[in-house]
This record gives sequence, structure tokens and C-alpha cells, in this order.
Amino acid sequence: MVKIDSKKFHFSFFLSDRKKVASLEEGARLYGGATQFEDGIYSNIAGGEYIRINKDKNNISLFIPSTVNIDKHINNRYYVNYCYNKIESLYNNNNIRYYDTVGSWWSNDKNDIVKEDITIITVDAETITEDDIYNFIQLANWIKKEMSQEGVSIAINTALAIV
Repeated sequence: MVKIDSKKFHFSFFLSDRKKVASLEEGARLYGGATQFEDGIYSNIAGGEYIRINKDKNNISLFIPSTVNIDKHINNRYYVNYCYNKIESLYNNNNIRYYDTVGSWWSNDKNDIVKEDITIITVDAETITEDDIYNFIQLANWIKKEMSQEGVSIAINTALAIV
């Protein structure tokens, strides 16, 4: 296993591990947030400052929200298509998948759980390099600007970073 120091990417927030939770609500209350994936609901948790790259099976994902200006709901298809096309130009189309799902997070301002529809675009790869991470950071920064987001998430294997 290879480890990449997460500090070199200057993420706003980084959690290197994840834990399966019973519900989006539980994940938001206990760990600050959760995401429903194809194989269950997970919250990201602290585990160190390194991104772990496996020997032969890895994935890197981009989370595209369904809101702009914090809480105005929109159809995110334009942003999904733009990001998918950019990713497709860099990676083998057979290794890219995307799906709509739901995420949750705890809002201190509202003192409540916020749920949001998101689209996750994932690339499955034998390995992930620093260049791959930078490619996803660039897309996350584009989404952040275009959709007026405070932060946009990317996931590298079990790690979650907010750009």
C-alpha cells in the first residue's frame, strides 16, 4: 500500500477513514455527515493524514450537489455532464460510473440535519496518482465557484476531502 500525504493538497477538511452507519440521520448526528453509497450508508471519520492507495483496486469520486447559493435546489445535470465529459477525456470510459444519491450533514446554524440530493461520479482505477487527485480538485473548485458552494467533496478510496 502506498500513502500520499493529504497536507500537500491543502484540503479544507480531510478524513481518512469511514464507518458504516445505520442512517443518514445517525451519521450526521454522530460524525457530522453521511453519504448513501451503493453498498450502504457511511460517515467519514478521522484515521490519520494520509491517503491510502491500494495495490490494484482504487477509486476516486466527485460529489456534485443539487443546490446553489447554499440551499436553492436546482437540476444539477449541466454540472454532472460537464464533469463527466472532463473525466471521460482523462480516463477510460468503461471505468467511470455515476449515480444519484443522498448525503446529510449537521448544520450548526440550523441546529438540525440537512439532507441533500447529490450525484457521485466515480473512476475505478488500478492506481491513483497525485495528478489524478489534482484533476478532481480542479473539478471540485470549478463546481465550488459555479454553484456558489462553501466546499465540494472528493473521495479517494475510504478518505473524504473537502475542497
